[in-house]
Amino acid sequence: MIGAVAVLSLVLTGASLTSTSAQAASKCKSPILIGAAMAQTGFMSPFDGPAITTAQIQVNKINAAGGVLGCQLQFKAVDTGTDPDKAAQIATTFIGQGAKLLLVTCDADINYKSALVANTAGVLVIAPCVGSTAMGPNNGLNLGFSMGSAVPGEAAIMAEYAAANIGKTATLFKDMSLAYTTSQCDAFATRFKSLGGRIVSTQEFNQTQAGHLAAPVDAQVAAAKKDGSKVIALCSYPGGGAEALASIRKAGLDTAVISGFGMDGAFWLGAVPNLSNFYVVTYASVFGDDPNPGVNTLMASFKKVTGQDAATGGFITGAASIDAFVAAAKRANSFDGVKLASSLESFRRVSTVAGPTSFSAKLHVNVTRPMAIIQVTKGVHHFVAYKAAVRPVL
Repeated sequence: MIGAVAVLSLVLTGASLTSTSAQAASKCKSPILIGAAMAQTGFMSPFDGPAITTAQIQVNKINAAGGVLGCQLQFKAVDTGTDPDKAAQIATTFIGQGAKLLLVTCDADINYKSALVANTAGVLVIAPCVGSTAMGPNNGLNLGFSMGSAVPGEAAIMAEYAAANIGKTATLFKDMSLAYTTSQCDAFATRFKSLGGRIVSTQEFNQTQAGHLAAPVDAQVAAAKKDGSKVIALCSYPGGGAEALASIRKAGLDTAVISGFGMDGAFWLGAVPNLSNFYVVTYASVFGDDPNPGVNTLMASFKKVTGQDAATGGFITGAASIDAFVAAAKRANSFDGVKLASSLESFRRVSTVAGPTSFSAKLHVNVTRPMAIIQVTKGVHHFVAYKAAVRPVL
């Protein structure tokens, strides 16, 4: 997994990344600080790391073009180690340094403490690729947003694709470790049943904070085998999710498996060699076949910086987060957190590399944005199509 993490640890060496482009004249006495309290190590690093890199790339690009509101931007990233308490400490430091934007880890459970630090201080907070509606007012984060595509849309796409292309019976493999994974399976079931599908059984499991199965899933796999379902919805993330999938295949269960962003990427495929009949719904393809030129341009920049491709399609959301911040600042003519949040709430299909982006006063994450469907056959990923949810599960 970790090829991506190893390279990132070299690229992001030390406590921070600081923008080196400061050529344009600035009306500010000092640059506008953007702090990233995100994971460069730990199980969230394959998701956070690529977004950190593209956020820095976009800051450099904006600075080279003159900055925003007459100001240069300064980007700093500090590794949280996927530790919520450490993330909160890092967030507190950034706020003390005057940050006007805090980027946080791509999971609402892991980032809540750090997001709350910024929100309480009146500072805008964006999670590049959180898939939960918890990034917003319904979780006490009035200044909290996600540039991700949320579970109500992601899981609906999973269910709609499965029902139309695979079959109308499903077994849920439900990772109980995170709200993201539990809500993903719940939303999948709701949409799948609305399409005439039937959930044969729900098999629950857990994984540890270190990212391994908390206990073997032999009993769950045996039950799934008896189900005879046409599709298994795997709601999880590596490494436990990869271990669970390996157990499914080792038991001779070759049923089609569909999953979401949590199971994106190839960094975990060593656990399931020669994997086939697997589908994932994610932000974009990192396998050189995405039809979006903006994705491929950003991928080329990412590879130039890191020397390799991004681990997951979520890499596009780091750049999109910076673009959203800049667009909001221009609309508000301010870097004030409350004004920035109000500006973001006015977004209606604003174009970003992550896709058309909309927010509202009640919903600070996207649920109708198209996502990429990717199929894995004999260990090779192939882009299938971009699809938007016909009916998000809100």
